Amino acid sequence: MTDTTNKLRAVFLTALMIGSVFTAGIAFTGTAAAANASSPNNIQVGGQDSIELSEPTTQTEDVTFDISNLNPDNSGQTVEFTVSLDAANFEFSDANQVQVSNDVSISQNEQVNGNGEITFNLEPSSSGVDAGTITVDGAVIDATAASAGASSDVTVTVDDSGANDDTTASTTLSSAVTVAESTGPADGRSDSDGDGKYETVGPNSVVYQGEGDLDFANDLSASSFERASGSNEGVPLEMPIPSDQTTGTYDGPSPFGNGGLTVSTPRVTTLEVQNNAGSDVSGGILNTNQDNAVVEVEYNYDNAEDIELTVEDEDGLDVTDEIVDSAATRNGDGSIAINPSAVDAGEYTFEVAGVDDLDFGDASESVSVTISSSQTASLSLAEDEVVQGANLQYTVENSPEGNFHAVTVDSSDFRDGVSTENVANLLRNVGDTTETGVVNDNGAVETDLENADIDNVDYAYAIVEIDGGNGVGSIETQYLDDSSVDVDLYPASADAADDGYAPDGSLDNVTTLNGLETDDDESFEVTEGEVSLDSPTGTYVVGSEVDINGTANEGTDEVALYARDNNDFELVTIDDDRTIEVDSDDTFEETDVVISGDTDGNNLLSLPGTYRLGIIDATDADTNSDGTVEDTLTTSDFNSGISSTSSLTVTDTELNGSFVTYNGQIASDDAQVDVEGTAPGKDELAVAFVDSRGNAEAYDITVDSDGTFTEEDLDISTLNEGSVSAHIISSGRDGVFGDGVENSASAFADTIMGDYASGASTGNQVRDRILANSVDDTASDDLIVTETFRLSDGLTTIESVSGVESGGTLTVEGQTNRVPDDNTITVELLDQDDESVTIASTDEWGTDGQWSVEMDLANVEPGEYTLESDDGDNTDRQDIEIVEESQETTQQPTTQTTEEPTTQEPTTTEESTTAAPTTTEESAGTTEDTSGESGSGIPGFGMGIALVAVLGAALLALRQN
Repeated sequence: MTDTTNKLRAVFLTALMIGSVFTAGIAFTGTAAAANASSPNNIQVGGQDSIELSEPTTQTEDVTFDISNLNPDNSGQTVEFTVSLDAANFEFSDANQVQVSNDVSISQNEQVNGNGEITFNLEPSSSGVDAGTITVDGAVIDATAASAGASSDVTVTVDDSGANDDTTASTTLSSAVTVAESTGPADGRSDSDGDGKYETVGPNSVVYQGEGDLDFANDLSASSFERASGSNEGVPLEMPIPSDQTTGTYDGPSPFGNGGLTVSTPRVTTLEVQNNAGSDVSGGILNTNQDNAVVEVEYNYDNAEDIELTVEDEDGLDVTDEIVDSAATRNGDGSIAINPSAVDAGEYTFEVAGVDDLDFGDASESVSVTISSSQTASLSLAEDEVVQGANLQYTVENSPEGNFHAVTVDSSDFRDGVSTENVANLLRNVGDTTETGVVNDNGAVETDLENADIDNVDYAYAIVEIDGGNGVGSIETQYLDDSSVDVDLYPASADAADDGYAPDGSLDNVTTLNGLETDDDESFEVTEGEVSLDSPTGTYVVGSEVDINGTANEGTDEVALYARDNNDFELVTIDDDRTIEVDSDDTFEETDVVISGDTDGNNLLSLPGTYRLGIIDATDADTNSDGTVEDTLTTSDFNSGISSTSSLTVTDTELNGSFVTYNGQIASDDAQVDVEGTAPGKDELAVAFVDSRGNAEAYDITVDSDGTFTEEDLDISTLNEGSVSAHIISSGRDGVFGDGVENSASAFADTIMGDYASGASTGNQVRDRILANSVDDTASDDLIVTETFRLSDGLTTIESVSGVESGGTLTVEGQTNRVPDDNTITVELLDQDDESVTIASTDEWGTDGQWSVEMDLANVEPGEYTLESDDGDNTDRQDIEIVEESQETTQQPTTQTTEEPTTQEPTTTEESTTAAPTTTEESAGTTEDTSGESGSGIPGFGMGIALVAVLGAALLALRQN
């Protein structure tokens, strides 16, 4: 029994062991496949779970958090971190640096992206790394746009590419940053002596840059407080507090503790002088009848000082006591009542500032206001003279904020030819304008502007609102006559209950308006504008493309082009458009335009002659005000508008061209011809080739916009060898070949191939038919260029050889009819065994067919050789002899020995010495000539040929004997 029990126990333990290993394997495998990205923890801002900003401002704090288990599955992978403020109007604007407590590499330091988030990357060197505490040092929290009481979470997001689950992890610190509600003096500060300065400072108080003489609780000194965090951590507080003292929280002794004191920047955030309607008239006019006017002020340092209003007149005299109804100081946001009727009319400066230290920089603010006793509005114009087409600004002044005034221009000042739609926009709907339009003779606002007759319009109007102290509008003077123009300003509209003409900014009661007298009126002069045409000028070739450009004065929207011979101006259309748009810089341009054609002025410019080419403001060219420029204008109509003219000479089309041949030939091996030339005024040409047997090839080719044409590789492989005539044919000015034969180059080329060259016609017959149906046809203005060349077998020959001395440079010249670039001529120097010694080639030669190559003979021994040229299809050979390099020998001068006494003058010796070189030079010259003769009388021919010549002469002598 015991033995059996032991056996069962052994089996059980074995099974348990195997199962445990298997289960552990599954567990470990599962962990490897499902490791998650690590989450940050212990997030703090400024060393705390939450901080409070004393106001909507920027504040620099450190953001810290802990992170471990980076790259849980794959080492060396990038870990991306994002630190963000989640609420609207909160963002990070900067950061100083990222610090990692453990040794982990920072692959990308801190950056602030476009969403106001701080991003940086770490790259662990192994898997499962504990980075410890990460500090984003000097993170600048921007809450300037946040409202008091608003708060934001801080979220740290981790994207670990070393985790197999490929997910991100994030942790959020709720309400990490809060903008404090307005605290007022109750935040731990108090006014101990009642002077409006809260100089006693207790825990959790806010103090401000620029403050002085503060009494801290427990008689603590300012230096007891130090910056709590950030790049200025540990910097003590000074007294007086400098205007550039670092803002943020400060740590101090008890009872303040950590973060118990905050330094902020003092600011006035709002200063408005408001009329009875509560509208801000700062920079504008406040009427003396505004008895409920106030100065509205908002500021952030009400816990430190009261705010004080000071009012000065234009001479700098303080009139605060006169204009302020009650107290000129207050604590906290609110209004200070003023009485504008208590002071004289004039310009006044309103300034608010703290009652003690805080009266500098952003802690103070000022605005100017003109106080007026006049009850009548006034109108001012920016200029008293403008060029027709320019915009003229006007301003309605001396009227209470929010009033609506009518500004009008009478129809008698309208420009001739304008439409009702035009003048409805004469007073522009810009600036403080709320409505524009026209009133007709029936005393109603015209609603059918498109169909309304301009002759039934009484005046153009604009309704302008007083906003910010005045009302600003603008006049489009292109619709006004070039004369003196009157602008009328009417009193402000009453309310609807009082039968006002525009109580809500829209003209609702024309009868009321027409019954009012004007408050003011102003006049200005409109002078005639200018428009000029810079191109085309001078000469124009019929059918050619030109650029049309010029300048117009401000306000001209479109111009029209006209041509004149001896009668009226006729419209020149531009690619079927009747006008040209003027750009915002007052220039106009149309490029690559053909101004000759079939219609009106275009037809006129299709005939050679001299014409007046004119440009005119499109408004003036619409004499019947139907919105379309006229087909013709009388000279009077044209000259009375904004216009200018210049002379233009129209010339007939031209044709110049040539065919590219080589030595007057084209090799049948190439059978391709290039043609080039100029044909201004044309966009296509016909090209034809005719051989002596009446075969032809014909093509149509294009002409570029600059009047030049180049066509390469025209195929003539179907033509027979021999003489070939080549023709370039233009359809001339009328664009028709012959007398209505064909209307296009392609059609004429087809006719040449299909009709003229068909059948059994000879070459001369085909050429006669081409001429008879083009340049020689009745009343034809066609043009033709004709050349002749030979179509022959390919041929490349060696013509001359020079420089046959060993060690020199051998020059080989020859003739070919092959096409360069497409063909290469190779020249080989062959020894007597036909082995190649040296080789040279060229693929460049001119149309004369003359080619040349040079061969280096530095390593070539003297002897008999053969030159062979090869163009790929044809070869030529010539025997030459390479001779010894000629040597110049100079005889050394000898000194003649004399037995004369040593006292003799050295004259003879000098003469002898001089004479010797002279003889040597002559001898050397003789040697040079002889050497030339021995090389060969004709370069390249050696001793063998000379011997043959001598034997021939001897035989001839014997025969004669």
